[in-house]
Amino acid sequence: MKTQTTLLYLSLFLLFIVSCDKEEMGPGSNSDISAQVSEFPRSGDFVSTVTSTLEGDLTFALGTLSVNDAFLINETTGDLTVANPVAFDYETNTEITGEVVVTNGTDTEVLSLFVEILDVDDIEHILTDSKSDYQNASNGTWVRITRTEYLRLGVQIAQTSMSGITEEFLERGLSVGRFFTYDDSTVANDLAPIPENSYVYAFRYYSDADGVEGNKVKVSSSTLTQGYEDLGSSLPASIQGELNHYVLKGANSRTDGGGFLGMYSLAGLSYDVEGVARGTHYFIEGDQADLGNNFNAVQRICLYQGLSTPIKQWD
Repeated sequence: MKTQTTLLYLSLFLLFIVSCDKEEMGPGSNSDISAQVSEFPRSGDFVSTVTSTLEGDLTFALGTLSVNDAFLINETTGDLTVANPVAFDYETNTEITGEVVVTNGTDTEVLSLFVEILDVDDIEHILTDSKSDYQNASNGTWVRITRTEYLRLGVQIAQTSMSGITEEFLERGLSVGRFFTYDDSTVANDLAPIPENSYVYAFRYYSDADGVEGNKVKVSSSTLTQGYEDLGSSLPASIQGELNHYVLKGANSRTDGGGFLGMYSLAGLSYDVEGVARGTHYFIEGDQADLGNNFNAVQRICLYQGLSTPIKQWD
């Protein structure tokens, strides 16, 4: 009886060791072809060379793939390359699996394929003129970017929403050409709240003051008029008479449920004096968390906007 018990324990122990080894091997380790590809590859980038146990003149072909048109394969050499770079979006696909079919004219071998997609900082990839400034910045720092980069981020960062003011009303307000500014005040628009569980990662505002470095982005996960906290560092120096665009390096703060976007204006934040936007804004003197009941009774919206997404696509 003791011997049987000992054998049972030994069998369970060996089973445990084998199970642990399999877990450590990873999902692609049991595949015939395993590789890694970083996000945003170029069409034609090399992935792997397929090898086969068959002899003779071999012909290689792709079988089924979990993402169609992701790869091309050289039918003679077995070199596997990137076909469609869009398929390698980590936020959409963390891996691509499939089969490669090899034949020598008589025999056929079907090989399993596993390619892991490595996550990269999407913001860094999208930036051009401001890339080096972003790379050198510390997490939690707002970095000045160009208008073109801001608009590109809004399109290429997945599931991006605009908060604070819609694009339509921002353009209407800018077209008026006459502005009033807030100095040493915290403000919040009642338009375009932040969607649930989202990260604010970019910001822009129209400044009527030059060289101001104390303006701040504020976010509330509470209500429109309460619970505002600073998001990241103070904004870099403003440029007077234009929209100032920024991106947040390492945006790690996510709203609990929905949220509201506000701003502390040390100087220069403008609002539309013509009232072309259908909304109001709340304000209070000083750098405050709560705005109280002070609001602009006329439909006038402060000219600031944020970009947010529920999917973190950066380091």
